[in-house]
Amino acid sequence: MKALLLALLAACAAPAWADGARLAFADGLARRGLHAQAVREYEAILQEDPAADDARYALAASLEALGRDAEALTLYRDLAGRLAGERQAAARLRLALALRRADPRSDEARRLLEAVATGPATDAVRQASLLNLGLCYADLGRAKDAESVLRRVAADGSCAPQAKAALAALALAQGDADQAWALHREAIAQASEAGRPAAAAAAFAAAFAAQAWPQAAAFAQAAGQAGLPDAAGRDAAAYAALRAQRPEEARAWLEAAKRAAPAPTPGRLALEGAVAEALGDAPGALTAYERILSEFPQAPGAPAAAHAMLALRAKAGDPADFLRAWARAAGRLTPEARAALEPFRLDAAIRAKDAPQARAAAAWLMENAPAEQAADAGYRLGWFERQSGADAQAGETWLRTAERWPGAPAAGRAAYAAAYAFTQARDADRAERALALALASGDAGVAADALLLRARNALAENDAAGAAAALDEYLARFPRGQGAAEAAYLRGLLFFNARDFQAAEGLLAQALAADGADGVAPLDHARRTDAAMRRAQSLHALGRGDEAAALLQPIVALKDAQGLAPEYLAWLAEFRAGRGEWAQSEAAARALAGRGGEARAWGNVLLGRAAEAQGRRATALAAYEAALAAGGGAHGASAALGVGRLRAAGGEQEAAREAFALAAERADTATAEGQAARAQAYAGLAAACAALGDADGALRANMALIIFFDDEALVPGAFRAAIATLEAQGLAGEAKALREEFAQRYPEAAKE
Repeated sequence: MKALLLALLAACAAPAWADGARLAFADGLARRGLHAQAVREYEAILQEDPAADDARYALAASLEALGRDAEALTLYRDLAGRLAGERQAAARLRLALALRRADPRSDEARRLLEAVATGPATDAVRQASLLNLGLCYADLGRAKDAESVLRRVAADGSCAPQAKAALAALALAQGDADQAWALHREAIAQASEAGRPAAAAAAFAAAFAAQAWPQAAAFAQAAGQAGLPDAAGRDAAAYAALRAQRPEEARAWLEAAKRAAPAPTPGRLALEGAVAEALGDAPGALTAYERILSEFPQAPGAPAAAHAMLALRAKAGDPADFLRAWARAAGRLTPEARAALEPFRLDAAIRAKDAPQARAAAAWLMENAPAEQAADAGYRLGWFERQSGADAQAGETWLRTAERWPGAPAAGRAAYAAAYAFTQARDADRAERALALALASGDAGVAADALLLRARNALAENDAAGAAAALDEYLARFPRGQGAAEAAYLRGLLFFNARDFQAAEGLLAQALAADGADGVAPLDHARRTDAAMRRAQSLHALGRGDEAAALLQPIVALKDAQGLAPEYLAWLAEFRAGRGEWAQSEAAARALAGRGGEARAWGNVLLGRAAEAQGRRATALAAYEAALAAGGGAHGASAALGVGRLRAAGGEQEAAREAFALAAERADTATAEGQAARAQAYAGLAAACAALGDADGALRANMALIIFFDDEALVPGAFRAAIATLEAQGLAGEAKALREEFAQRYPEAAKE
């Protein structure tokens, strides 16, 4: 049913609203699947004409095609709430479809579909709504309602084939497979010529999932290569045909899959081998299985390929060839099969003394020696493999050793070594499995190391709760352990990120206190600096600014500041600014401005603020302009605002207007800071235009403030200026309407 729902997205086209040449161009891009380019065109249309709902509707569809569902959903919700009649019905349908993509059981989607189905709508929209309403009822477990609605759609209309396919899914869920396949055949027959391959492909998918192989093979034939265009679909069709005992069809599908994607895969090679065997082509089957073992030795299907290959070699009656094949495939077989060759391999290890043979000898010891000796051999083998560059194998060997002989003296060390190896390989599940064994080994040193590694792994996986539990246990069990400073530092960071500044400050202070004298390893320079910065931020948040300033004093000299991360330099600049320490703020800002990329712009903006606060207009202006010259980035709006303020204060109104316009353009309205910057930019733009005698420009900027913002500090002034401009232009009616809106939105300010 979900596949049907997704297929309908393309069928529900936007209503034929008014459009122009640019919209036609954008629509042409979208029809050709160039949705990323189409999005840019639609957004440009909306920037020029925010009331262009036809472009907004099409933009939502393209965003949806790109997988940007949340943005599309917002647009559909807006359209569905503002439009009326048939246009509203179309928007509600698309909103419902978008909601169901996120949650097939969405109650809001159900209500929307019910409203469209019973309200004013085109026949195509109503049919699509009824179809999706039936699907919605089915997802909600209301099978009778679903069947009633779907039968109504299936009786007539453009969505009848899809409705029958949905009814087939209901029949299959109720255990009536024969009825399901009959309905699928009806859906295929009733579909348009263009839609028939898709209908047959949906039927094939249902039959494949139900493992109804004869039906799946038949539906695959009906879908053809147009219905199953990708290699995965054709591989699946080949598998279904093979299971339906139709090997010739299976071979044809495999050839089609190769044309779609020539690169071999383990699954396809295994399928080729099975099809070749079914057709009596032993050489072809052998070629396929050998390719799996040589090209994809670690594939999940490699053991099965090895078994099949060996069986074919055995049937061929050539012992030497069979033994060579056995030697190649032994590593993929069960332990019992490999055991037959271990005495020979052990002898070879004694004679050859090379890496593979040494590995085999150690493996034999692990299988046959007493527990203590076997575990020690496994631990040594792991280190041998690690030193040979076989890190993955080393991790497996250590884990196997720890699991098989958990009580042996070497088990704890093997478990920790395995955990470290799997951590390096980013295999989180196996690393945690090994850590559990290390903690249960009874070795205190191993347990301490394991807790720290568990915490680091949890942090790497963004598992704050898991990291906190491991660190708390470490600090409780090993308060004077070698890693206690690191544990306190990491736990302090977790409290800091959770905004528990009281707890963070105490632990960070503990981490900073370690100097190595009592066995606790001190933090390295980078972590000490980071701990000091975080602790200072925590002190500041706790209202202990003087302590924060004192803590920072040794590390904010220019030579140390140069080594700080950009975000810390920015925080230092803002922290000092908040305390009115403008000279210190300026020093940190200059250090930040000396960095490259985004940091340069960021630092120059902060430098401009510090210089501006100290009345050094020329320095501030140069800093803001340097930020813009560096690209501005996320700070471009702030830099342009600074230029605008200073140019306006210096009477350079034309330059101020240009700067404020640039600030409005650069502001990122997706953030609260960006919204505030744009509002300030419009206010400055209005003032600059007014100073230049550009009444229309001032009115436009003031109206932008009124329409898009709700800022009690800026918008009332915009109302007053706009009303005065309208009255001066003889537009009394417009001025009156604006005055009434002013009184409604800001009643107290309107009285002034």
